[in-house]
This record gives sequence, C-alpha cells and structure tokens, in this order.
Amino acid sequence: MTNLLSVFICVHPRQFFTRMKNKKPRKLTFVTFSQSIFLTTKYFLQNRLLSFAGSCAFSFLFSVIPLFMMIVMVLVRFLHASPKTISAIVSAMPELERYFNSESVIQSVQSIRTFSSFEIVASVFILWMARRFFASIFDSMQNIFHIQAQRKAFFNQILSFVTELVIVIIASAILFAYISLQTISSMEFFRQFPQLSFIYQGLLSGELMEILPNFLILAAVIVLYKSASGTRPPFWMCALNSLLCTSSFFAFRLIMHYFLNVSQYNLVYGVLGHVIILFMDIFFFFVFFLVFAQFLYVIQFFDELLLGELYLLPSIEEKSLGSSFKRAFFVRPDFLIAKNKSNVFSYKPGEIIYSKNDEDFSAYYIIRGSVKFQGEQASEKEKLSHRGEFFGETACILNKKREYTAIALVSTRIIKIESERFRFMVHQNPEAAKKVLKQISPFF
Repeated sequence: MTNLLSVFICVHPRQFFTRMKNKKPRKLTFVTFSQSIFLTTKYFLQNRLLSFAGSCAFSFLFSVIPLFMMIVMVLVRFLHASPKTISAIVSAMPELERYFNSESVIQSVQSIRTFSSFEIVASVFILWMARRFFASIFDSMQNIFHIQAQRKAFFNQILSFVTELVIVIIASAILFAYISLQTISSMEFFRQFPQLSFIYQGLLSGELMEILPNFLILAAVIVLYKSASGTRPPFWMCALNSLLCTSSFFAFRLIMHYFLNVSQYNLVYGVLGHVIILFMDIFFFFVFFLVFAQFLYVIQFFDELLLGELYLLPSIEEKSLGSSFKRAFFVRPDFLIAKNKSNVFSYKPGEIIYSKNDEDFSAYYIIRGSVKFQGEQASEKEKLSHRGEFFGETACILNKKREYTAIALVSTRIIKIESERFRFMVHQNPEAAKKVLKQISPFF
C-alpha cells in the first residue's frame, strides 16, 4: 500500500497535491473546538458564574431537606409506604443519613392522624423554602442566555413551583414503585419462580438505589438545560452537555475524594469533615453545571459569537501579546467557511470584488490576501484591508451604494456576510455595535 502511494505521488504529484488542497472543509476542526472552549471560558468569567455556582450550592443545601420532607410526607401519608422500607432506601444514600435523621421525620409524619390545615400550611412553606434553589438555577441560566431570552420574574416563580412539584411527584412515584415491587417480590409465592430472580437480585438490590440517583441527576440536568435556557436548544445538545456535565463531575469527585480521605480526619473533626466535603461536592457540581450550560449557549449560537469575535479582531498594526494571541486564535474561521461554502469566493490579483455605486449591501471578511479600495479620481488615496479584517460594513448598515471599488491586491479569499446576518450580530454584540457606530458617525 505504501509503495502504491509513493508511485502515485511520483507519477501524479500535481493531481495529488491539488486534491489535498481542495479537500472539503469541515465544520468541526481542532481550531473550531479551541475557539468554542475559549468562548466558553470567556463568557463563564464575564457572566460571573462562579458566584452563581455558590448561590446555587447554598440554595440547594437550604432546599434539599424541605424537598426530602415533602417526598417522605407523600410516601407515608398519601401512599401508605412502610416506614422501615423508606429507612432502608435512605440508608442506601449515606450522604443524607449522616446529616438527616429520616426515622424522626417518618415518626413525626405518622403521629398526625388527620389531614389538617397545619399540613397544608407546612406543605406550602416547604415548597416556598425549596423555591430558592430553583430560582437560583433560573437566574443563573438567564444570566447565561440573557442576550437571547428574557423572562419575567413572575414566570420564573411559577416555573420554580411547577418544577418542585414535578420533582416531588416523580421521586415519590419512583420510590413507591420500588417499595411496591420489593414488597411483592418478598412474598413466598414469587420465590418459587427462579425465572423472576432477576427482579429481587438485580432490580431491587441495594446497588440499584446507589446507581439510580446518577441517572436521575442526568435526567434532571437535561430537563433544566432544555427548559431553563429559554432558547429551545435541540435535545441532542442538551443530552450531550448533560452527559459531559455529570461524567466530568463524577470523575472530578472520584479524584478529589481520593486525595481528600475524610476517614483520617474523623477523630479530630468528626461530622465537620463530612460537611466540608459535602459542601465542596455540591459547589463543584454546580460549577460543572454552569460551565456546560455556558458551553451549550456557545455551541447553540456559535455562528453569531464567532462572527462577533472576527469583527472585533485587533488590527494587524497592534503588536501587544494579547492582541497577537487573539488575532492568531480567531483569524481562521473554519466553521464559517464550511457552513457558508456558497458565500466563500476566491479572487485573482486585480479582480474586482465590487465597484463604486454598486447596490451591494453585504459585509466581507478576508480569509486570505489583501484588498485595496479606489475611488473614481486617481488623486484619492488608496486604502487597504488585510487578512482578518472586515470591509464593506458601512454600506451594509446604512443601505448605501458603494463609495469605493474593491479590488483584490493579491490572490484573495473572502467570506460574504449577508446584511441581515451582519446586522443581527451587531444588534446582539454591544462591542460590535460600538465599533460600527464609530465608523458610521461621520455620516451624521
């Protein structure tokens, strides 16, 4: 195979390298992936999401016990679940058992014989306490997607209450189904059928209860990404980012717990060591949750974000380290080239891109080469634009005829940006709007 390849290159070198040069551009390249990571990091820091992660973690600690009490109340009071079985389920979650005595809650619920107005008030108060957690999540998601979607505070409150009720109902239904299956499978009648052993040895074993919360967390993150963003991202985007979020968190948690062995501090700190580790787990979970929520925003609106970064690229004259790095990082827009193949054009030296007085309202980005601009009079000074720069955006914004003739100075490749798309980018990007205003201000 190697010999055949070498013979082909030797015999047809021009055809081989032409084919390699003209291979189809791909949207997802290493450059595109690096740009998406850069944008995610930039907006994560710009949106102060570490502070929102701390707020979500605190609100979760404030809300998880009320929600747990609601679930136990539903199971014991309305579904008549066995207290011993509920205790067994809770014991499978040692994190809760360390900080929360489930037996005392069950006994308190059972001591109330009649459904009174106090229970109604208590239920409303519990839901109100838990509301803060979901409100924090919706606030953080709106802070990420605020450019694309604005929700009213009242709508967020309603959505928080609905989400709480749905979680309580679903969690109660799952636990009740588990309890019912466990009770039925414990009957001697079913033990006579070995074909059903997979039910009580597999599905109803304690290992299932340890794995089930992970799947529930994954499902909850998918629902939050889908509903709380307000931008209707595709389901596959939500599922992918949820899987990345949960898997990254559990991998990080395993590494962190390997180095932070709480058992060796029990004699000194006791419960305090477990509480600190629990706080760290919850905080870092929400850090990962918001990181991948920001990544979801970036990949959903990558076109507009990348176009904005291209328009705000530092000029070639700027020699600072930060400007040079940003220009080198974003000057090559693989994603836009692959997605807008019909709007990518190549020009030979001396070819005209557009002429003066043309009714062409598009903006242009130079992928490679240089463009010069000439007026009708020979005395007018020529202007140049180089790789990584836009031109023609003034006529795009003002809907004016072209004032100059654009000519390719060398072999040049450009992307044509439609006027509606360019204006939308300017409308969504405040920094791009400032740059445009500076350019069009002489016309007013």
